Amino acid sequence: MENLLLVVLFGVLLLYFFSSTNVYKSLYRKVNEEKSIIEEENKRLQDIIEKYEKQVKVSAGTLKNNQDNLKVARDDLQKLRLENAELKHQLEIIEKRADELYAQVNTMV
Repeated sequence: MENLLLVVLFGVLLLYFFSSTNVYKSLYRKVNEEKSIIEEENKRLQDIIEKYEKQVKVSAGTLKNNQDNLKVARDDLQKLRLENAELKHQLEIIEKRADELYAQVNTMV
């Protein structure tokens, strides 16, 4: 009787062991599948991050070049405005001198 009870207990323990082993194996497979999916997703996101970082670097370089070009254009514009004002002043002086010369010629005639 004791042997039968021990055999039954041992049998129940074996059934529990094998059923839990199958459960753990399936859980292990599921965890590995999830892990591989997460690793793939992580790699994809890292690639996207690298792509956008490169785009930001290129955009920053382009923006710096545009700012430099704009600064040069502003400086040139300022020089041209000063030159234009100087030329207007010289034109006024020349027109006054021409008027004076016409006045002298008219007085001579």
